[in-house]
Amino acid sequence: MGSGVKRAALLALLVAASGAPAPAAQAVTATATAKCTEGTFSGRFTLTYDMGTDYRLRKGRGAAGPYIADTGAMHVQVHHRVGTAQTTLLTRSKSGLRSDEAAEVPVEGTRVPRSGRAWVEVTFADRGGEKCTAEADLR
Repeated sequence: MGSGVKRAALLALLVAASGAPAPAAQAVTATATAKCTEGTFSGRFTLTYDMGTDYRLRKGRGAAGPYIADTGAMHVQVHHRVGTAQTTLLTRSKSGLRSDEAAEVPVEGTRVPRSGRAWVEVTFADRGGEKCTAEADLR
């Protein structure tokens, strides 16, 4: 065995013995599901994100209804607050949704600090005035 291979093997043993997680093992995937109901109208949105030194948003998917002879929309916002300072880090909308049609909202790549409170807020609405708002914390 060459000296470079020996050094690499020794370094791998030291890292394994120290109990330090490998970089890929540091990020854990989590979800936050926001639900709301107003009368017969309801909505559900699931935000998937990685938890590392910050939250890294990966996917947002939701549906609502019923939209009877109508179409609807979902408006997604991700907020972050530390003390009294609040910031909206993401605002996306998806319209033209049919009743109970699941749709994705692009969120990938948005980073949200883990300090303070972070949450997703989704308003589902149809053109006839039915609506509900759902919230879920990122944890």
